[in-house]
Amino acid sequence: MLDDDDTVGQILCLGAQAAGFEARLCLRVDEFLQALVAWTPSHVSVDLRLAGSSGDEVLVALAGAGCRARVIVCSGAGPAALDQALAQAHALGLTVAGALEKPFTLATLRGLLHAPQA
Repeated sequence: MLDDDDTVGQILCLGAQAAGFEARLCLRVDEFLQALVAWTPSHVSVDLRLAGSSGDEVLVALAGAGCRARVIVCSGAGPAALDQALAQAHALGLTVAGALEKPFTLATLRGLLHAPQA
């Protein structure tokens, strides 16, 4: 989970753990990208608005690193921003699980984590 808001990130992690997944929170982009080298997660969650960076830049970095995890894009910026990020992720060749609009419900997070891969 990449989110620069510790509280939101902790909620995401707890939700993923409650859904049966191992979860790790990174508050910085560099920490997140380094964690992907040592750990191959089934899913990654990327906040679109990050201090000092953007979710768009992270999506490009994930594609460049050959990330095979299913991507969940998170944001409170609204549906248009989420749709744009999902389109970018698809265009980059990433496997997309879907979008999680903030504020989110844990049921929505669970649904994205357990959805069959298209």
